[in-house]
This record gives sequence, structure tokens and C-alpha cells, in this order.
Amino acid sequence: MTKLKKAQLECANWSLGNCLGCSLYIDAGYLERNKWAPVFQTIDKDKVNKPCIVEKGCEYFENFIT
Repeated sequence: MTKLKKAQLECANWSLGNCLGCSLYIDAGYLERNKWAPVFQTIDKDKVNKPCIVEKGCEYFENFIT
């Protein structure tokens, strides 16, 4: 299965071939100090409503889909 097809079927950022631009991250320093950490969600304005870039490399896809 191609990365693009996998993104279409499994990626939460997929919207009719375009990216929603959501990104998730954990503050590693907070995690080390407290044994837990909140998950932060941000929007990448450079990806919003732009064609999916999974074939060129997408950090969200690599971290959460594969």
C-alpha cells in the first residue's frame, strides 16, 4: 500500500486529499519532572488546506500512522 493510500485510510489529518494541519506533541521536560505530561495540539498554518505531503515526508504520519 502506498503512503498516500495509507494516509487516506488512516490519517486523522486527511480531508479530501488536503491536510488539516494538526500536530501533537508532549513537553519532554515536563514529562521528566512529573512522570506525566499533557499532550498539546497545534495547527501548522503552512499545511492547512494544502495537498497531503506524505510522499515527501510528514512528521505526523511517521509518528502516529506508521
